[in-house]
Amino acid sequence: MPEQRRPWRPLLWPRSVRSRATVAVACAASFALAACSVVLMYAVHTNLVNSAQTTALDHIEKAASQLADGAAPTSVVAAAPDVTVTSAPPTTGLESTTGLPPTTRSANTAASTEVGTASGPFLVEAYPDLAPAHTAVIALTWALVPCTALLTLLIACLTWYAMGRALRPVEEIRAEFAEITAHSLQNRVPVPDSGDEVASLAQTMNGTLDQLQRAVARLRTFTSDASHELRGPLTTLRTRLELALARRDGAEWTAVGDESLRDAMRLEEIVADLLLLARLDARQPLKLQPLHVDELLRRTVAEHYPREPVVLATHSGSHEAVLGSPTALTRLLTNLLDNALRHAHSTVTLDVRSAGRELIVEVVDDGPGIPESDREKVFDRFMRLDNARTPHKGGSGLGLAIARDIATAHGGILTAQRPRADVPGARMVLTLPLPGAAG
Repeated sequence: MPEQRRPWRPLLWPRSVRSRATVAVACAASFALAACSVVLMYAVHTNLVNSAQTTALDHIEKAASQLADGAAPTSVVAAAPDVTVTSAPPTTGLESTTGLPPTTRSANTAASTEVGTASGPFLVEAYPDLAPAHTAVIALTWALVPCTALLTLLIACLTWYAMGRALRPVEEIRAEFAEITAHSLQNRVPVPDSGDEVASLAQTMNGTLDQLQRAVARLRTFTSDASHELRGPLTTLRTRLELALARRDGAEWTAVGDESLRDAMRLEEIVADLLLLARLDARQPLKLQPLHVDELLRRTVAEHYPREPVVLATHSGSHEAVLGSPTALTRLLTNLLDNALRHAHSTVTLDVRSAGRELIVEVVDDGPGIPESDREKVFDRFMRLDNARTPHKGGSGLGLAIARDIATAHGGILTAQRPRADVPGARMVLTLPLPGAAG
């Protein structure tokens, strides 16, 4: 068998779900906080720069207004230190005006305007003070970096704690499940009161353990009963042969051979039934084909019960075909007929009819019937009622169990129901789905 390769993962990548979730949330939080910090610093820097430029424009407009009113450039500069006033070279077509021409901004964020006065044109310039903006960005950087780191650490710690609380029931379930073995299937994993997915997982696991416990108990009972059923014929056969060998000259070997052959045939029947039950338990698919149950019943009665008091009654719709295995359904019907003939006083009646999208087969005998409390027990494996305890009369106790398993494999149902008013004996009802029936 080739060795299974483990999936590749980075060496430093954490293996536990708790660690991976913490790392993922911490990385996402750090990226988000860093992005928010960058956006905040950009907004603060932009607002401060725009404010400084607006202040410079106000100073230029005020200086230009003063120059236009005839104030001296030195007095204007003294009133606004960030404003410079220089003589502008003459411009073609420039006329002196007391109005303020449009303000312009240069590439280096300096604002300027040209003002015409009686003394000639002057160029008024102002450079906005960007130092507060740079100082604010630096201060924000020193404040946001440790805050971002602390918030990321806090989020990681909260995630680690929350994941630990959320995964604690999972660890409890894992620890309890690890203690469950074939000898302690009665144990169950704890179900948290959270009502979340973990609780659903625990309930599903407990349901699976219930099914497993029932299956193991059924297997143990089946093994014990099978051993008991096989031990009886084997013990009888061995004892008979030992007695015959002890008195070789006086033994009637013909009778011994006949009796030993009957024991061997009984053992063969039990082993065949056990193998059939094993195949049915393994859910091996059957080879299904369309067949008519009424014709199968007629052929079965003619071949296996030609001299038995079996009456077959068919109704309208009984000739509809079902999907089934001829061999398996023949075994089912013979088991039902064997059981009915074993307990009937005089007659066994077969009734075939259709109801909706189902085909119903009733096997009714006029025997003592089945008590209501035992109508479900008769389908247990190796089950014999009190009036049929002996193997020669009650069989191996596997016939009805095999019949029900075959019915289930065909999607049908086999039940023991209350007797009819006209026939007070046992009444077995087989229901098979017709093609196209829902479910």
